[in-house]
Amino acid sequence: MASTTKSKVFDSEEASALVKDLRLTFDCGQTRSYEWRTSQLKALLKLTEEHEQEIVQALHSDLSKSETEAFVQEIRFYVTFCSLNLYLSEISER
Repeated sequence: MASTTKSKVFDSEEASALVKDLRLTFDCGQTRSYEWRTSQLKALLKLTEEHEQEIVQALHSDLSKSETEAFVQEIRFYVTFCSLNLYLSEISER
């Protein structure tokens, strides 16, 4: 027998409450400025580059990943992701 599920409708009251909550969160400083976010991405990239070998060793120790596997699947993927985010954010600022 097929089961039916009811999907919840997102109404205007809920939308208004959500917007209000998000504005309060932003006003409290829980979210950060564009400059802060980009500086954090750059710092993460620098940290990754400076500690690449230690990351590879940890991935081998913890997950038995080979150096190549750790580098390609983890480090390069992460660096590419951060770099693309920086690139896209810089484009949107122009």
